[in-house]
Amino acid sequence: MVAVISFEKENLAGFQVQHYIDEAGLRMIVQEMEQKAKAHPKICLYFEFEQFGDWDSVQSFFDALKLRFHSWNKVARYAIVTDKEWVKKQSRLANFLTPHFEVKAFGMADKEQALAWLGRPLAAGQGEALSVLEAMPRHVLGVATLDGLSDEDLQQIDHMLEERTMHSQDVRLYLEVLQPNGAAPDVLWENLKQGVAHHNKFSKVAIAGHEEWLQRSGGYTPSHHVRFFKLDERDTAIDWLR
Repeated sequence: MVAVISFEKENLAGFQVQHYIDEAGLRMIVQEMEQKAKAHPKICLYFEFEQFGDWDSVQSFFDALKLRFHSWNKVARYAIVTDKEWVKKQSRLANFLTPHFEVKAFGMADKEQALAWLGRPLAAGQGEALSVLEAMPRHVLGVATLDGLSDEDLQQIDHMLEERTMHSQDVRLYLEVLQPNGAAPDVLWENLKQGVAHHNKFSKVAIAGHEEWLQRSGGYTPSHHVRFFKLDERDTAIDWLR
């Protein structure tokens, strides 16, 4: 069951989720988030989970939300308030689900702290940089971008690659593109090859994005060690990279 929570802060979208989320509840959440995103340059999200399944249930929900909501560049922070201790312990994985903004998990007794954190002033340029995805196999470098790679992003990838190859010669890349309106996948891959001096040290590269974004590559066929995946094929992509 899903209920929308109204707050005085107009750019804050709040939701209470109990027991489960069905298709109607998911549509309600996406519609409310899109309305907030249209009305404000930056929004914050408040999700209150009570008696809601296990970690796989939470991950499945945010995976579905990632596919449905297309204005992630508008999100600055989200707070997860829950009665589950294990969710708070897993909060470092949240950027794997939804990169590019701050995430914190709070207990039910700490709702006021969560709202106070969401209300803090935002730093200039917050949420625009490349995100490093932490929940990855040891030899996989995982990064996410909203819609493209800047020169600074490419330099950061090159630097991380150099650090990884100091400890292992087998390094693989998972690159996730969250929005469908950036550079086409083939163009993104060519930009990465040109901007990352040591790109040939990646033994495998998986690039994931929305299905309509992937179709913009037309008949382009990447090399044998590079594959494109849909966002909901993330687990398949990571298994291929293992």
